[in-house]
Amino acid sequence: MAEELEYLSGFGGHFSSEAIPGALPRNQNNPLLCPLGLYAEQLSGTSFTSPRHLNQCSWFYRIKPSVTHEPFYPCIPGNKRLISEFNQQTTSATPTQLRWRPAEFSEIPTDFIDGLYTVCGAGSSFLRHGYAIHMYVANKSMEGRAFCNADGDFLIVPQHGKLFITTECGKLYAQPGEIVVIPQGFRFSIDLPDGDSRGYVAEIFGTHFRLPDLGPIGANGLAAPRDFLVPKAWYEDASHPNYTIVQKFGGELFMAKQDFSPFNVVAWHGNYVPYKYDLSKFCPFNTVLFDHGDPSINTVLTAPTDKPGVALLDFVIFPPRWLVAENTFRPPYYHRNCMTEFMGLIHGIYEAKQDGFLPGGASLHSCMTPHGPDTKTFEATISRNKVNEPFRIEGTLAFMFESSLIPRVCQWALESPGLDKDYYQCWIGLKSHFSHNKENVDENGTKSSEIPRS
Repeated sequence: MAEELEYLSGFGGHFSSEAIPGALPRNQNNPLLCPLGLYAEQLSGTSFTSPRHLNQCSWFYRIKPSVTHEPFYPCIPGNKRLISEFNQQTTSATPTQLRWRPAEFSEIPTDFIDGLYTVCGAGSSFLRHGYAIHMYVANKSMEGRAFCNADGDFLIVPQHGKLFITTECGKLYAQPGEIVVIPQGFRFSIDLPDGDSRGYVAEIFGTHFRLPDLGPIGANGLAAPRDFLVPKAWYEDASHPNYTIVQKFGGELFMAKQDFSPFNVVAWHGNYVPYKYDLSKFCPFNTVLFDHGDPSINTVLTAPTDKPGVALLDFVIFPPRWLVAENTFRPPYYHRNCMTEFMGLIHGIYEAKQDGFLPGGASLHSCMTPHGPDTKTFEATISRNKVNEPFRIEGTLAFMFESSLIPRVCQWALESPGLDKDYYQCWIGLKSHFSHNKENVDENGTKSSEIPRS
């Protein structure tokens, strides 16, 4: 049960956890004989020679080492809708604004692995640079098999249905409104206590997520390190004939058989760990006088590139919050961006799209493609009488995966029956308000007209 799970608190620190006291070796990582007859095994998330402040690895002390399995062979049938190489042979480029309705649940038994499909992405898992954005629709727990992503980190955003995730470090529980990060190489299994489950996944190649720098904000705000939760050690010591390890490698799925659970880690320590975060704990910052802040102020996690200030992928949220800017168009402004924005909606109504953008749906606004509030939102905003009164956005939670790399879109996403082919219509109704008269709004929000002098 979720309430029975215990966690360690913090982000980026070095953790230690024992399911049995004394299971961790003292004073060294790899003794000749480990306590309790366990095997020592290291999982490295970075190169051995990465700078100390970037180096990530953990030591596991397990009943049997993970190498004890039969050879890998391709999964048959495989999941042909998973992509990790984005080129002209696998995907298409389009600057058109795209929007999808929520995917429908299937009556066919489908677990997380089989229900995962790629929408768009950029780069290459083999070249260790880029990202993929997936969605999943599932209704069945992963029984007798575990998933391992050799390509990159998964950031999982559940939108419908709870997730119980078993990892080599222990168990995690996540519900809509929370996120889970499973780093590259970890084996995990997902149970679905509610049956039908749906959500979003961002995958990054060649780097890891970290907290964004706060700059002039100072030491506090946005996502606090203490609110990130890491599972405590938990292990399973039982025979499991024909247990299957499914490994994603270069976007393809391979499988290997073994006769024991991969979740047999009795103790572990390190800073390379899975973790969860409750988005309601995010402390947003916003304008307190005039104009609209950039969405970067709502960044929860970032995966940086080598170029300062440029992200491979940012995870940004739009949570409930107060809007107080004076004489300001408060919804997101119309803009074109050198970054690409993939948006999802967990619940409620997004402030810039009053119609058509539904929970479980998604939109894609690529590099330098214009976008912004729909006609209904614009007209409703400029017609308000009390434009300067504080207003609280409630009952909503939207998010954005934002990247500096231009995405290519999978063919099934472009041919999906859920693709909203009339998305462009939400802006077609925007009309000209141009007039030779100059309208001003005073500090009370009252409009007045002024004829320009010749």
